[in-house]
Amino acid sequence: MAKRAGIGVEEFGFGLPPRLWGKKIKGTIYSINWLPFGGFVRLVGEDPTDKNANGTNSFGQKPILTRATVIVAGVFMNLMLAAVIYYYFVISSGFSLPFEKLPFDYTFKGVSQISRVVVAGVSADSPAFKAGIKGEEAILSVDGIDVKNINDLQTIVRRSENRRIAVVLENIKEHKTRTVEVVPEMNKEVNAPAIGVSLAEMTFLNFNTLTQKVFSGFIFSYNMIIFSFGALGKLIGSAITSGNVQPVANAVSGPIGIAHLTMKLISFNDPMPVVIASILNLMAMFSLNLAVLNILPIPALDGGRFAFLIYEAISRKKPNASVEKWIHTIGFVSLISLIVLISYNDILKIIHNQLPF
Repeated sequence: MAKRAGIGVEEFGFGLPPRLWGKKIKGTIYSINWLPFGGFVRLVGEDPTDKNANGTNSFGQKPILTRATVIVAGVFMNLMLAAVIYYYFVISSGFSLPFEKLPFDYTFKGVSQISRVVVAGVSADSPAFKAGIKGEEAILSVDGIDVKNINDLQTIVRRSENRRIAVVLENIKEHKTRTVEVVPEMNKEVNAPAIGVSLAEMTFLNFNTLTQKVFSGFIFSYNMIIFSFGALGKLIGSAITSGNVQPVANAVSGPIGIAHLTMKLISFNDPMPVVIASILNLMAMFSLNLAVLNILPIPALDGGRFAFLIYEAISRKKPNASVEKWIHTIGFVSLISLIVLISYNDILKIIHNQLPF
């Protein structure tokens, strides 16, 4: 966006300096840097005290709207990446997207939401195995009684020992229903009648209308942003109430924790499509978080620079160059310090095997 606007781009860097490698192409240095914390774009005149700040290709000399477009371009692309990935998940699920039960109640906006009890696994030689029940099937009803949660199913099964019951199942991928008959048997491990399945409560988002389907990627992205920051807000509130910041520390990870999680996913013996889907899901979630974090009015981030543009637009005068530079410098140092602290915490959690994945 900067080049399209005629702004000089001095460097496009992966990671943060010091520089490991760089090559200059058409006036821009493309670099790989030692600190693997994100990346940066260095523009001509972005620093208001730059000696080239008054040049024709200077960021600072462009109209406010042009500068705003350049600043929010990264945030926009983060949102678009997440939306495209979520479009893939929603469409491939037949517009009925399943995921595990949420840790707290949340009603998704712009889409219908329903809870289902899903078969996660079937024990060998169990009544369920003999009846042909398979994993990734939702149990809709038993003997005509709707199953809304695991307790509903257990109640029906435990009063039906050695009695044939009709179970209505739905394949969560193909959305095809079928009915099987199964006879619960006494299970010594649980000391109760059982059919031999492990269960999970899952939420299904159904994108039914044309509008919901067309905007499904953006609808899901919006909900994941609200849900994620709502969950973080509850953790922070709990930490303040209890005076214990450990839950927040355990829930937050930096680049080292993310790399550890990615390696864990790759090391599992899951089929490659499952691994790829898990990594894509992580990419989408991280991209959304980056978009929101970047647009917050934090000095040194895009949101901090955008806040100065709003000030300039309202006051119709540019902020003091030295003051703006120092504010961004302090913000940058604070962010690096926070990254170092989070990374140190990630290392400790890895050493003590306390990462939540």
